[in-house]
Amino acid sequence: LGHPDRWARIADLLAQKHNVVLLANHQTEADPGVFAHMLATSHPQLSTDVIYVAGDRVVTDPMCKPFSMGRNLFCVHSKKHLDDIPELKASKMETNRKTLVAMQRKLNEGGTLLW
Repeated sequence: LGHPDRWARIADLLAQKHNVVLLANHQTEADPGVFAHMLATSHPQLSTDVIYVAGDRVVTDPMCKPFSMGRNLFCVHSKKHLDDIPELKASKMETNRKTLVAMQRKLNEGGTLLW
C-alpha cells in the first residue's frame, strides 16, 4: 500500500464528517476490486464505504456488470451518449437527475468518500 499516511488522513477526514473525492483519469472495471483488496487490511472501512461514480455501462454491460456487483455506485449517463437512442433520452436524463439528488444528499451528510 503506497503512502499509508494519505489513507490514514482520508480516514481521519471522513471521521470528522468531511467529504473526500478521489479523482482518476479513467476508471477500469477492475479498479473497485483492486481498491478494496489494497485497503482491506489497513483501512477496511475505506474499501467498503467508497461510492464509485460510473457510467451506466457498469450496470448494463454483461462483461462489466460482475465487477460492479456489491459496490456502492452513483450511475450517470454520459452526455455524449444521451442521444444514442432518442426514445431513451428522457429516462436517461431523469436517471441523471435522481443520481445528482442522491449524490447531493450524501455529500450534505458529510463523511462521504467518492471515486
